[in-house]
Amino acid sequence: MLRKAVLFMKKVLFVTYGSGHVRMAVPVAKALAQAGLAQPLMLALTTAAPVVREAGLKLLQFKNFLRDDDQADKDALAHGQRLLRAMPGPIADPEETAAYLGLSYQELLWRVGPEEAERQYQREGRQAFLPLATLQRIVKQLAPALVVATNSPRAEQAAILAAGSLGLPSVCLVDLFCLDEVKWIGEPGYADRVCVLNESVKQFLLSAGREDRQVVVTGNPAFDDLANPIHIAAGARLRQDRNWGGKQVLLWPTQVEPALHPFNGTPGDIDLPERALKQIIDWVLSKENCVLCIRPRAGLAPMALAHHPRIVVTGQDVELPVLLQAVDLVVTLNSTVGLEGHLAGARLVQILGSVFDNAMPLMSYGIADEAVVLEDLDAALSRCIYLPRNPPHHCQQNATGNVLDTIREFL
Repeated sequence: MLRKAVLFMKKVLFVTYGSGHVRMAVPVAKALAQAGLAQPLMLALTTAAPVVREAGLKLLQFKNFLRDDDQADKDALAHGQRLLRAMPGPIADPEETAAYLGLSYQELLWRVGPEEAERQYQREGRQAFLPLATLQRIVKQLAPALVVATNSPRAEQAAILAAGSLGLPSVCLVDLFCLDEVKWIGEPGYADRVCVLNESVKQFLLSAGREDRQVVVTGNPAFDDLANPIHIAAGARLRQDRNWGGKQVLLWPTQVEPALHPFNGTPGDIDLPERALKQIIDWVLSKENCVLCIRPRAGLAPMALAHHPRIVVTGQDVELPVLLQAVDLVVTLNSTVGLEGHLAGARLVQILGSVFDNAMPLMSYGIADEAVVLEDLDAALSRCIYLPRNPPHHCQQNATGNVLDTIREFL
């Protein structure tokens, strides 16, 4: 009887790339399954697959939809294998990469012809793809009651478009500010519901032409754990263990600035992060009751810094949600750690001057307390370091549940 119930349970298809996108989708998929509302199916693209596999969810990939007896799919795979050979570095799953590249490239070829397809791929890489026919095939085969995709272009965008073309409802999960994605997510017919980080993002989409009922402020499920009481308690213990009680603790998550913006070619100031850190160190050392905590990016070698008891390098062994509960202020150029710190309750100062300023408008979206150029940083730190921590943002304590409530509308 139970087996029959599972067989006839509605299905929800999640389509997501890796990094922060899959971590936004996985908590919702797990909650959906635990609530018994539907069976989640995860079309995990590129680096999303290991995260889905680790979560114990039903993993689907492009390679699962290749048809051995179909000449078009054989041609697509040949394209994918050719493109795969030109890719640098080790490939974790060559079979999946060839299927993803091949099916996507073949659609580009059908759309613009062989010569233009090659030109576009050489110029734009995967950004040239929009595998709509492939996603239509997948959605038809799986027959879900609902399609949920995050806000990337290419396959995620194609999944929402495919659902619409097949008369199925869809929900789009937006991770941050939707500044670039507004080109398609701002279209009135794109997804039945769009779940966004905060009210500022909603107002931005409404100004682009979306209707109020179509945009829901849910928070980002990837950030739910920031306000976990376990982490709040662990952050208090960390302050006690590090003798930070009575001190003001400032966090600098390390970052790099490219020589050129990867998309538009704007020149970057590669020395800006180093100059910013030096100025922060000098400011902290001028204050007897301040501590600077530096968190290097994952995979980077430990930093060579002058030894001082109030300059601390915190490795990846300290969980970020715990660290964000232990600090008073985060300073960043454009690291998402700044946003996470704000959601956890820390104060935030953004340093301007990065080529990514436009992509991370933290102050205009109500996230940073101040956003200043380097010359004005000392004064901003002096104004913000003694501000009390904010309570964690309530929508971030249950973003997963908020998104689940949105999904319930269509089941």
